Amino acid sequence: MDEGMTFADLRAFVQALRGAVAEGLGQDQAELCRRLDDWMFELVLLASMRFLAHREEVLQAQAAKEELRRVESQLAELEVALDEKTKLLDMIRQASTPIAPVVDGILVVPLVGTFDSERAAFLTEKLLQEVARARAQTVILDISGVPVVDTDAAQLIIRLSRSVRLIGSGLFLVGLSPINAATIVRLGIELDTLETFSTLRDGLAQALKRQRRKIVSV
Repeated sequence: MDEGMTFADLRAFVQALRGAVAEGLGQDQAELCRRLDDWMFELVLLASMRFLAHREEVLQAQAAKEELRRVESQLAELEVALDEKTKLLDMIRQASTPIAPVVDGILVVPLVGTFDSERAAFLTEKLLQEVARARAQTVILDISGVPVVDTDAAQLIIRLSRSVRLIGSGLFLVGLSPINAATIVRLGIELDTLETFSTLRDGLAQALKRQRRKIVSV
């Protein structure tokens, strides 16, 4: 059956065929005419079912192609959005975790906001690279901008300190607030392996002292 044929075309074709056959039979062959009508009815019914099934297949195929194009378009948009988001998050991590070489051999890392495992992994990798590049002897980790230091955050800081020591540097912890200090004591977290100072100035003074330097007021 022609794909361009409509149901109206099919009906017209069957009616024309019936008329041509009935005209050839004549008026005195009523039984053959009745059988012809039955056959034509079955033909129309079968052809209609095949026509509808074929049309349904065509419509489903078209719908599937449209859905595939829509999904591919959405995936392309999501890939672009994900790439932009990844770049933005990387910029945010870079900006929120600065490493400042204040003096030769001394790096200061001020932390602001929540200190979680993802941020700790990023900081560890970045800090170890910078320590090796600058040949830093001391890293001063300032956590005065961290609102809450819980068990997980404290363990992350301890692991960061161990990583720094493995490449020949030391880590000072400064800026521990009284609230966070009380929380650490209450949780039973041991920070004995870390050298802690109340302020950044105190930590910097101790780091300079190790280099036989000192802060001079001008």
